[in-house]
Amino acid sequence: MRATVPVIVLAAAALASCRHAVAPRPSAVTLTPTQASATSGARVDVPDEIRYYLNHRGFHWKCNQTPHFLLCYQPNSPAERSIKDLEIIAEEDRSTLLQMISVPAYEPRIYAFFLKSRNDLKKLIGFYGDGRSRPNQHATFYVIDGPRTLAHEMAHEMLSNLWGAAQEWVEEGMAVYTTEFPILDGDVRAYFKAHRLLPLEKLVNPDWVSSMYNADITYTELGSFMKYLDTKYGIKNVEQVWRGGSASVEQVYGKPLAALEKEWLETLSQPAEPSRTLIFRN
Repeated sequence: MRATVPVIVLAAAALASCRHAVAPRPSAVTLTPTQASATSGARVDVPDEIRYYLNHRGFHWKCNQTPHFLLCYQPNSPAERSIKDLEIIAEEDRSTLLQMISVPAYEPRIYAFFLKSRNDLKKLIGFYGDGRSRPNQHATFYVIDGPRTLAHEMAHEMLSNLWGAAQEWVEEGMAVYTTEFPILDGDVRAYFKAHRLLPLEKLVNPDWVSSMYNADITYTELGSFMKYLDTKYGIKNVEQVWRGGSASVEQVYGKPLAALEKEWLETLSQPAEPSRTLIFRN
């Protein structure tokens, strides 16, 4: 995945106008039994596949529990200094995502690991980058240097478990849409005006991978296209395309990809509309 958006941007733009009660903050927890370095508090059991990371040689962890997450971080790290913010951000991002995809509940606990560096991430899971998700384990991994949004990898984890496996273009498009919707319009319009958007046929296919083209452009482009499909035709149709892949686009929407692309690009040539407001109810 590409680098995510600083949480201060998303929190200010997406959550300031929302009515949603923030879940109470629990204290740090003790994992039992474990070799991990965790502070005292309520005792928490974790599945074996998660304990593999907690007991991984060369790593020491502290963990905090919220109603839907176990957040684990390295001592004396930026994540430890920001953990109370991360607790709130995780719960808010989860609620926002469920609201956007019209799903009332998501039962699995998500295990989030915060690493000090890309090198540490590679040592832990064998991947060098800013973040990764392993949906079959309900596990997400991040490299941060302060509070960052969790929504991108959370979208991969939750949508893969709710809707099944998907082609990479729709997975990344939905992760960007649900993460960056407050700033997405401005970014994609800038690329559109600069004639830097790629033809969708190069992206919306089973062979596209994020390394093919400039990720800053293609991720934004796919996120904007998924936003258009959602706002114009509804999330249920998006879900069908997620399940059916690029070959299902014409059947789901009754028109070929080129026609949908033309509609979407026409909206980019028009004045921007106000951002979508999400209303949360207890």
